Amino acid sequence: MANRSISRLLSFIAEGFNSNLLFRSIKPLVIHPFYHTVSDVYLPYIHPLYIPKKIKDFENDLEFLLRHFNAASIHEVDFYRQNPAQLKKHAFHLSFDDGLRGIYENLTPLLYRKGVPATIFVNKAFVDNKQLFYRHKAAILIDKLNKGKISGTVKKEIDIQKIYAISYSNRHLLDEMALLLEVDFQSFLETEKPYLTSDELKEMQTKGFTIGAHSIDHPNFRELEPAEQIRQITESCAFVKETFGEQKACFSFPFSDENIPDSLFKAIENTADMTFGITGIQVKNNGRHFGRIDMEKNSRNAKGAINKSFLKAKIHPI
Repeated sequence: MANRSISRLLSFIAEGFNSNLLFRSIKPLVIHPFYHTVSDVYLPYIHPLYIPKKIKDFENDLEFLLRHFNAASIHEVDFYRQNPAQLKKHAFHLSFDDGLRGIYENLTPLLYRKGVPATIFVNKAFVDNKQLFYRHKAAILIDKLNKGKISGTVKKEIDIQKIYAISYSNRHLLDEMALLLEVDFQSFLETEKPYLTSDELKEMQTKGFTIGAHSIDHPNFRELEPAEQIRQITESCAFVKETFGEQKACFSFPFSDENIPDSLFKAIENTADMTFGITGIQVKNNGRHFGRIDMEKNSRNAKGAINKSFLKAKIHPI
């Protein structure tokens, strides 16, 4: 509770803080803002979980970033990691998790026109719309409950809070609920195609995007045994290298990188060249693991989200 109160206070302060003064108070670094998708229309597999930013809001975020930071590719991130003295001004590297097709449709032309490179972190099981992420399944079921005419008998067996509570380890329950609610996940995949295809990702590579790994099927790593954690990382990194020809293996932890032990970083040091989490602007694991700034949940706009991360860094120096 205390941490939440501090977080809310920082959010309030960050909105009004002078960004120029704040950014000048910390030596040049590369920050890593990230999103999942942007959309001006309702997405039944997203909106019941959280509300993504609209395209115009993303454009405003990007304008703020470009006003205060240089845009950096993942290759430049790696260069500055090894040669920090060469970084003369704050920079940002943009990334998107889950490989959602909305990025291709809504943002690729904008980012290409602005000369902003980005990394798309994809899940092996979702590319080409082979499978649905279990949380997206949950959202579709919640959407059906909110909108559909459900019999009283079914409502007694299934309620929204039960769906929200389903974890990776018992995700099979979502398929059982789908049968009761007459939801066809396979049909949804084929009709809506929520995820990027291999061809779309390869096209994006020609426009300044890099492809990174985000696990096989997006588990919560806190639920996994160490051997399965390593398999999720190793197999997804190999998929990205083999399918997209990326020379560097970059991995972003699904959900969160909190409490990831040093032993796991040690175990994957020959598998992943760089790893990414959601801990603001912290850097650890000998400069190979980067925190990122959640641009969807931390604040209403880029100024608030990024100022908040810099204020946190002032309180707890990097």
